[in-house]
Amino acid sequence: MKREDMRTTHWLRWPLRRLFFTITTTVLVFLTLVLLLGVRQYLLYDQCQQAVIDADRLLFQFTGIKDHLNESLVLEKEISLHTLSGELLHLEKEMEQLKGNILVPENLKTTLPTRVELVGIEVRLRAIHEKRHDRAGEVAEVLRILNNTNITLQQFRFLLTDHTQGILVGLHRIIIGTLGLIVVLSCTLLYLLNRYLAAPILSLSQLPALKRQEEEDHAQYSIDTLVNRLHHLLEEKDHPLQRTTDSEITSAAQIQQEALRYRYATTGYIGSELASELTNSLNGVMNYTQTLIDICEHGINREREITLCQALMKEEKKSVELVAALQRISQWQAARSGSDIPLRVVFDLLALVLEKPLRIETIVLNLPANCRHTVTVPAGDLWLVLLTLLHQGKMALNRKPTDPDTDRQLGILCREHPETANRLQLLLTNSASSWHEDPADAVWPTSAFCAHLLHLHGASLIPEDTTRASHITLDLPCHTISS
Repeated sequence: MKREDMRTTHWLRWPLRRLFFTITTTVLVFLTLVLLLGVRQYLLYDQCQQAVIDADRLLFQFTGIKDHLNESLVLEKEISLHTLSGELLHLEKEMEQLKGNILVPENLKTTLPTRVELVGIEVRLRAIHEKRHDRAGEVAEVLRILNNTNITLQQFRFLLTDHTQGILVGLHRIIIGTLGLIVVLSCTLLYLLNRYLAAPILSLSQLPALKRQEEEDHAQYSIDTLVNRLHHLLEEKDHPLQRTTDSEITSAAQIQQEALRYRYATTGYIGSELASELTNSLNGVMNYTQTLIDICEHGINREREITLCQALMKEEKKSVELVAALQRISQWQAARSGSDIPLRVVFDLLALVLEKPLRIETIVLNLPANCRHTVTVPAGDLWLVLLTLLHQGKMALNRKPTDPDTDRQLGILCREHPETANRLQLLLTNSASSWHEDPADAVWPTSAFCAHLLHLHGASLIPEDTTRASHITLDLPCHTISS
């Protein structure tokens, strides 16, 4: 826990203005770097393209000269040495231009024909021109030199193309890497905003909305609505909304008022889960119904039809149970005194509401299977107390590291009072052997408040700590349901 606090404190100690300014400035610096690299990429590409064009032009011109000389020498045609000298001089200028290009590496510049080699070709051609007979050997030597020079220029062109492509690919990688850093920094900023600011802002913005006019559902979490709520909260900073502490609760009316607020809060907490389950169940009903209609129209398989009917009945039963649970919970909000409630109904409702969410968190909920007692504590108050204590047990299990191969248990045991008649004890236990409560939580009451609430109805909440375990006992007035 201490190491985790040290890791998060490093970020939390930074002022928000400094944190946002640092990340934003870094992103802008990298973005500017990308723009500069992009400009350099364009200029470098233009220069590389020009160098390749010059190499292509040089190769094309020399290839034309070679083909002309080959044809003239083989067919013994007259060669214009003056014209040839001009063309070779132009080729020399082209090669000097390539040698002066900074994009051409030095090892490639050395492979280009030199002025001496071009002059040597011209000298050999003059000798052949002056010699009328027995010049086959000189002609073959000139043809060999022309072919070797042409091959050298072709290799130069290919190597220069590969070199320029390598430069461009390297610059592409730098730009992509810089863009990747920008994405990482932007995502980091969004992550910090979502983790450390989003939830507190949403919770804070809902405080003044408790007593304001109702808003549209679609605007509940819009930016404009959140800003207005925060502005409203700042305007009321001289009269902040305060939570009544347990020590300030003195009268039964105050306790009932706080209990009503807690019942509404916990109903909202579990209502979303029930609504989701009901939606899934209704979707299953519609899907099974449509499948049955399709099967009946085509008369496919009678056994399949029976199976689907059973599944449909199961989903319909689940939907009915969920609707009934929502209705019963809403009826319990009043918490009328003097009303009796069978514990079996409470346990069935707890199983319906909590078993699946707890199973997702790998927690097994154990509830009494056969409990034939009815308690005289108002249903809404008993429901609030049991939900609160089970929530505290769940929080304790989640905070305590356990063996992944060991099931985490959370349960309620039902037993009659060993000494007093018409009294019932509910023993709440968990495998963590501890209970965790957050006094600053505005949704869930504390154990002390639950004890105050039960005391109004002649019941009690008794924490029992031993050296090996910690559990909570609820001592409730009851009577047994006749069979």
